[in-house]
Amino acid sequence: MLPPPERISQNVRDSMRRRLYPVVAGAHTPKDSISSYQWELWIDAGETLYFGLSRPTRSLYPDRREAVVGRCIPTDTGFRYYEELFWTYRFPKDTLRAVVEGVFSKWRQGTPLDSLQADFIAFPDPYTFYDVKHRCWKRVVGQDTVSSLRELLQR
Repeated sequence: MLPPPERISQNVRDSMRRRLYPVVAGAHTPKDSISSYQWELWIDAGETLYFGLSRPTRSLYPDRREAVVGRCIPTDTGFRYYEELFWTYRFPKDTLRAVVEGVFSKWRQGTPLDSLQADFIAFPDPYTFYDVKHRCWKRVVGQDTVSSLRELLQR
């Protein structure tokens, strides 16, 4: 069992959530409320903070949340390093923390995330990776994808 984020003072958690929110929310920033984001994981490992923030999902099923789990090295003015490790699928809010902790523990043990993708992880998938430089998820466009696009355009 990982230490709960609640062991960190509310002021520190709120301050870090305000700093992480624009990066984690990305395109969702205008639609989401910072108060709707909740801590699911907080692990200090030297300079690095491993984090898990969940947000409500736009879902037919009420009380579903998805989590963004990553790591960062905070500085006074932002982040020296920021990376999203994985996004979870939508889960009931009362089970999401267990999913986040379980997948994160497997990741730390070196388990490939693609083995957990079918049940727990939305990203990364075999065609998607996190670009640390641009701080966004990107698709891998392979020869098979290009061929399919050419066929569609020729019709």
